[in-house]
Amino acid sequence: MIRNPNLVKCPAGLLLDLDGTVLPSDNRPTSRVVAAVTAAAKLIPVAIASGREQDEVGHFARLFGLTSPQVAENGATLMDPLTGIALNRHVIDRDVAEHLLEEMMPIASEILIRDSGRFIRDPHSITDWQISIIMARFSDESEAREWATRFPSDSVSAYATKDNNGDWYLDCTAPDIDKASGALDFAQIVGVAAEDLMVIGDGSNDIPMFNIAGISIAMADSALGLLDVATDVTADLSHDGAALAIEKYVLDY
Repeated sequence: MIRNPNLVKCPAGLLLDLDGTVLPSDNRPTSRVVAAVTAAAKLIPVAIASGREQDEVGHFARLFGLTSPQVAENGATLMDPLTGIALNRHVIDRDVAEHLLEEMMPIASEILIRDSGRFIRDPHSITDWQISIIMARFSDESEAREWATRFPSDSVSAYATKDNNGDWYLDCTAPDIDKASGALDFAQIVGVAAEDLMVIGDGSNDIPMFNIAGISIAMADSALGLLDVATDVTADLSHDGAALAIEKYVLDY
């Protein structure tokens, strides 16, 4: 059901979350999803907006045949999928990054870092301290969400996220850097107003971009907070919900 009919129009740009939205646990999107995303990209600029790091976002962008700038690392990096080059990168203040790592290293079971575009699994290997995202794995959802509240928002943006393996991470980026800022970076480059964007997602880290887009579509099994701010709800991942939404709002408009 469409919750706000006044917002229903053909979007001028589309942003898609990956995990739980277009990618199942085996990282293989269905043929219907691939066909819908590929067809949409022939009509309007289309980007992935994911917490995944830059190289992975580039890989899936090429799988879908996307050529527009892509949003990686929860908005910290805007990248060209054809060259793999970062067009824009927001980094965490070094003092803040050092504090985050000092606090989380004794607790988290794994810490992943993007430093100057390099993917690092060992915090002791950091050299440049040009860190765009820190991803710390915790034991469960409650622990990840509790840690998300520990750091002041004026020093870091922190979101609890679940990957396709069911593992929970705390994703940390620079303050005010999230999928909304990434969507705005994307919109500015492709020449689209935020209110003319359509976004599709399923997680709490999608809420910021849902709040700025004209059309925001939540998967049926989305986090409750996301369902509350969505303009429409589609089917879940197993029923090709993302493809159904693209067909409805873009391909069949």
